[in-house]
Amino acid sequence: MALIRSELMKIRTTNIWWLFGIGVLFFTGIALLIWIFQGDMEITNAARNASEVFTPPRGGNASPAEAEMMRRQWEYSHDINRVLHVTAAQIYTSGQFFGVMFVMLLGAILFTNEFHHQTATATFLTSPQRTKVILSKFATAVIAAAFFWLLTTAINVTAGSIFFNAKGYPSQLGEWPVIRAILMNGLAFGLWGILGVGLGVLIRNQIGAVLTGAIAYVIGSQVVTGVFQLIYFLWIQKDWVIKAAVLWPSVASQVMVSPEQTLIPIPQWWVGALVLVGYGLVFGIIGTLITRKRDIN
Repeated sequence: MALIRSELMKIRTTNIWWLFGIGVLFFTGIALLIWIFQGDMEITNAARNASEVFTPPRGGNASPAEAEMMRRQWEYSHDINRVLHVTAAQIYTSGQFFGVMFVMLLGAILFTNEFHHQTATATFLTSPQRTKVILSKFATAVIAAAFFWLLTTAINVTAGSIFFNAKGYPSQLGEWPVIRAILMNGLAFGLWGILGVGLGVLIRNQIGAVLTGAIAYVIGSQVVTGVFQLIYFLWIQKDWVIKAAVLWPSVASQVMVSPEQTLIPIPQWWVGALVLVGYGLVFGIIGTLITRKRDIN
């Protein structure tokens, strides 16, 4: 606990925590506005057409499979309960994409700061048991992640509840798919904090770790998703190809908060959770082993 308190003090007494906090709040606010605007259109459209009945297209050349897909798409967009659940999950987890990135970078800085400011020697001389030191950094990263998750969730839930009340619907906070999305969002924040510390252990240079983490997260997510989609459309048109993108951690964290299956083939939410937990365990173990054996000077 003394080590954890010292790590928390390192965060509190530097500018990094509130700079990242501003970033998290900014992107959460932007995402929140986007999801509310999109949710408003989808709810309005679903409610207006709820009493309609699907009519197959006439005089077209659609095959039975294409006609079935049209029917599924029509039912998908007109199911008001589904739209409410999905909208609530998206609103209440707004800002996750960039939020977990900032948590990851904070976790990396927790470790790289020791070398950037040349305090590593003093730290390990004061606490010779390196396992305890690295575990305290993992715990601190999780605590910081939990703080950012609670802060963003409080903002999202407040704004989302006001939005649903204005639309004349319940807040959806009593629905399990929505609750699960919020809880899985918290798990994603914590695991990304662990991944960040592991990244800092692997790349001790602070600028290198931050740039590598940010680029791999933002650009890597788009590249991996695009590659699997190209393979699907140009080569192997099997659902498992699209689902395989979940093996990338940022994709896994987005799958975790999905409240349902969609028309686009994606894995179940628990698959994303298992993948991210696996990354957290691997990075945690590797980070601990490297820290115990690496020379500190």
